[in-house]
Amino acid sequence: MSMKALNQLVARSIIDPSVVNAFSYGDIGAVLSDLDFSSDMRVRLEHLEAGSWAEFATLAYRLVKAAEETVRHVQLPSPLEGLLPGDVRADEQVA
Repeated sequence: MSMKALNQLVARSIIDPSVVNAFSYGDIGAVLSDLDFSSDMRVRLEHLEAGSWAEFATLAYRLVKAAEETVRHVQLPSPLEGLLPGDVRADEQVA
């Protein structure tokens, strides 16, 4: 969800100069509060140190991507498993 919010932030910065102005004045937190970042992610983004908006966007991307990669996804087997003719498990009988 954070990556979607980050995409919205960057897209908004292209059409709305107030986003870059807020960053320049050190008030990016006000802009971040309008988006769907978790409170923890918002705090982490507010504390990023960057000299330009482009640098901030790059650091924010790295931060959000790293946070999303740590979330583990449940790995479910394919519904086709055991049904395909070349599958070694196809010979097993399951009660």
